[in-house]
Amino acid sequence: MIARFCLACGARLRRVRLEGRWRRRCPRCGWTFYANPVPAVAAVIVRRGRVLLTRRARPPYAGTWDAPGGFLEADETPERALRRELREEIGVGVRRARFVGFATDRYGSGGFPVLAAVYRVTPTSVTMRAADDVSEVRWFALAGVPWRAIAFPGLRRLLRRTLSGEP
Repeated sequence: MIARFCLACGARLRRVRLEGRWRRRCPRCGWTFYANPVPAVAAVIVRRGRVLLTRRARPPYAGTWDAPGGFLEADETPERALRRELREEIGVGVRRARFVGFATDRYGSGGFPVLAAVYRVTPTSVTMRAADDVSEVRWFALAGVPWRAIAFPGLRRLLRRTLSGEP
């Protein structure tokens, strides 16, 4: 998804080379569409040698596996969004959360850019239920993670590093 018209004055945007990148800029008022990433959060939950994954109920990538999480609201910190998303998607609170890294992805083929802050989470309960945009919650042995079925490549790479103990 990209802007085609200026959000400031409504003129059709033109593709220009700016700051070493191709961007869309308004020829009338000079406003530039930067296509900045949308902030998101994700949780890595590991217990007794197993990792928790959720099956996506909606596009993009409906039916694939993902880490629980989602987008930040305008007034949220990443930690607050993480707590809200885990309550909404799997019905648990957060006892402890430790930042492990960032994952960059696109929200679907040709979709908007996403920057996900990923946390290692200790939930308040081991009893979880699928809700909101999650159709299934499942624990996978670390040796049996369905890597190719995980929706987002950037998140998949970060999960591999985190679960293997690499820095």
